[in-house]
Amino acid sequence: MKDTFEPGLEIRARQTVFTEGCRGSLTERLKKKFELDKDSVSVQHYGIGLKEVWQVSEDNPHFEAGKVQHTVNWPVSSDVYAGSFLYHMAPNLIHMGYVVGLDYKNPYLNPYEEFQQLKTHKEIKPLLEGGECISYGARCLNEGGFHAIPKLTFPGGMLAGCSAGFLNVAKIKGSHTAMKTGMLAAEAIFDRVKDVEELDVLDCQEVTEYESNVMSSWVAEELKESRNFKSGFDKFGGLWGGLAHGGIV
Repeated sequence: MKDTFEPGLEIRARQTVFTEGCRGSLTERLKKKFELDKDSVSVQHYGIGLKEVWQVSEDNPHFEAGKVQHTVNWPVSSDVYAGSFLYHMAPNLIHMGYVVGLDYKNPYLNPYEEFQQLKTHKEIKPLLEGGECISYGARCLNEGGFHAIPKLTFPGGMLAGCSAGFLNVAKIKGSHTAMKTGMLAAEAIFDRVKDVEELDVLDCQEVTEYESNVMSSWVAEELKESRNFKSGFDKFGGLWGGLAHGGIV
């Protein structure tokens, strides 16, 4: 420690809801310490998501506020799990992104370059012509789905959002499940203390009602519907087999 050393914050709480997002450092330590994923049907899978926000011309005839577009695969080869999304948002913004599963075999594949090529597609290029990229970023995504969800509670805390892997893989969307599971976590904690005078009742306790509430909510129901989406791609030989399997299940 030098004279410039400043200790980190020490945060103490009776219950802590971990919502770090995909593969958070604290969450991974908790999974190991409490063996939270010991009984999971599948190990977690991951993808990289590249995102940009475009400000397009207000008179762009291809822009339609509220429109949602999804694509699958292109421009990568059919043995690579990938897809994109475009959200048209008023007044003249397009939120677009491209997700590539990190289990691709080609070591020379560059997800960022594939994202740039995606913009040259005849259905996407007219949307962006004359526009300007005003924001960009990237993040890791959980792709294991329902089968990779770990045990959600442990003494003193619980997992919510993408810390627990609540991404709907088929929709490439997890913000709605993150908000809902955060609400369920808060409600479970409140229900435990609302009729007691001393909050010490929560110290190092495991609020198991939270997991039960999640599994009986629309979050679990939605994730169950898409539980075999990614595995179908792996099991049935890539794009076409995976799409057929995803449509059937």
